[in-house]
Amino acid sequence: SPSDDDRDGQVLCDADLAILAAPPSGYAAYTAAVREEYGFVPTDAFREGRSAILRQLLDLPRLFRTPYGAREWEATARYNLTSELEMLSL
Repeated sequence: SPSDDDRDGQVLCDADLAILAAPPSGYAAYTAAVREEYGFVPTDAFREGRSAILRQLLDLPRLFRTPYGAREWEATARYNLTSELEMLSL
């Protein structure tokens, strides 16, 4: 995580996480690509590992470091992460 005075680092981190705030179809495509990338991992192990990552992200006090990211993307990203976590639990 970049320091509070590292504006470039904050922007870079926010850009990297921006996909988490994609509209539903974009986020679905992203999660499908993640699953494809880890296709060699058995389904149960993937669900367990992915769920752990999602929980870690959701436990962060804030996902986005810039004011813009926090304002424009935070709520949608948390919604997407929570929805994916629920789907993995089915």
